[in-house]
Amino acid sequence: MDEDQEIKRPLLSPGSSAVNSDLNYQTLPPVTSSVNEDSINANQPLKVYKRRWYILVLFSLYAFSQNAVWNTWGPISTSSEEAFGWTDSTIAWLNNWGPVAYIMFGLLFPWLLQVKGLRWAVLPSMFLVVLGCACRVITSEPGAGTILIHIGQFLNGVAGPVGMGAIPTLSSQWFPPKERVTATSISVCISVVGSALPFVLGPVLVPTGPPKAANGTTTTSPLSTTNAFLSDQNEYLFELPNVTASRVSQERKEIMRYMYYECGWSALIFILILIYFPSKPPHPPCPSATVVRDKYWTGMWSLKSKGYFVLLSVIYGISLGVINCWASVLNVNLNAINVSESEAGWIGFYATLASAAGSMLIGRFGDIFARRMTLFILVMYILGAGCFVVFTLVLIKVIPYSDVLLYATVIGGNGLINAAVPMIYELGCELAYPTSEGAANGFLTYLNNMGGLFFLAVFAVPHIGTMWMNWAALGSIVICIPMIAALKGRFNRLEVDEGVRPQLYVEQEADVPCKA
Repeated sequence: MDEDQEIKRPLLSPGSSAVNSDLNYQTLPPVTSSVNEDSINANQPLKVYKRRWYILVLFSLYAFSQNAVWNTWGPISTSSEEAFGWTDSTIAWLNNWGPVAYIMFGLLFPWLLQVKGLRWAVLPSMFLVVLGCACRVITSEPGAGTILIHIGQFLNGVAGPVGMGAIPTLSSQWFPPKERVTATSISVCISVVGSALPFVLGPVLVPTGPPKAANGTTTTSPLSTTNAFLSDQNEYLFELPNVTASRVSQERKEIMRYMYYECGWSALIFILILIYFPSKPPHPPCPSATVVRDKYWTGMWSLKSKGYFVLLSVIYGISLGVINCWASVLNVNLNAINVSESEAGWIGFYATLASAAGSMLIGRFGDIFARRMTLFILVMYILGAGCFVVFTLVLIKVIPYSDVLLYATVIGGNGLINAAVPMIYELGCELAYPTSEGAANGFLTYLNNMGGLFFLAVFAVPHIGTMWMNWAALGSIVICIPMIAALKGRFNRLEVDEGVRPQLYVEQEADVPCKA
């Protein structure tokens, strides 16, 4: 097969036979849309390039690396707390730097994506991941090391907006309509595996930790110390009961080795992106890719008037913002019921792997049944809510505890909710069109990180425990189900590619005259 594969251009004439006769748009009154035939470059040849898969994988490995660095500390929280004198609150804030950085820069990087293109958004973002990793390998001393690790986590968090929000832009610029959801699903799948890997890799590379007592709890409790950041190692060890200098030294060595591995991997991906990662192909893959999008800030401001898009953003922000951060501190949660760090890591790994597999499977259905995405999302949220109900009832001992039930509910609930992410991304682009994909998903993921920020900030409340985490996770899903049921799909971008007049298929607006 040739490098360039021609794609037939659909006819855009309103009277053309290219219009899908199964769709009845005549019942909708004609309205004005900012998308029209004149905005589509009819002279632009449409081609699909084989290299699109390499670009997709390379971008996905960047998102994979950013997620892996972000989720470093939760799976090894027990060992890290003893090695550096941290608390559960410290672990939560190391994860929280991701949402904090996103709130600060989450609207700037989508602007860079639209103005400068995919390459000049991804390249500096990946550099920030490498720089953040480099900060974490400078020293393992508790005082300076803790500060540098916080800085590293923040820098990695600044790289998050492009990793989360740019994939629909890539899929729209490189892939034809029937592959867009699949491409988004593949990227989400690979990036999700980046979040999953630390659940297994962390405990494997950092096996040393506080020994377990007969009842299954750790014999060392860094949470009991009142001085969490002593720079004097001897004084630090003296403050913590049942701690040996040799064990703490070994924990720090293992943690630093883990940091070096992550730093080396991130540097490799940065070099590959530096060598070859174009912003877009020489020719677009479909008609909608030739349409000039709204200017970034104009398009961003216009989103407020697109009711269904705003509703979808709230759904994504509340549910996935909480669920993903809930999963990142799963070890802290399960430690309260005497589940070991290693076992919690495997549960988190399988749960995140289920999310990746679900994203791939559901994403393919999304390409085949594009206009049924809302229904798929609703079904997955209902089933996911059922899993979290059972999980919460197990923790409060209404349902008898069993390992099988624990695994099934965590894996099922997390996997089902996250499997909806590719469809949410693509549906958001359809609802926002002709606002750019970068602006639309920048807004979506911005609300997502706000949800995560509020969730992780609760750890700062003294003596709050862990059970609140599970009620919050369950509530964040249940509250979204009626909102999903009220959501109506609009597929403006898809209609351009299929040759349907976009003027007849936009969210309706009407001027109602007021009587005196």
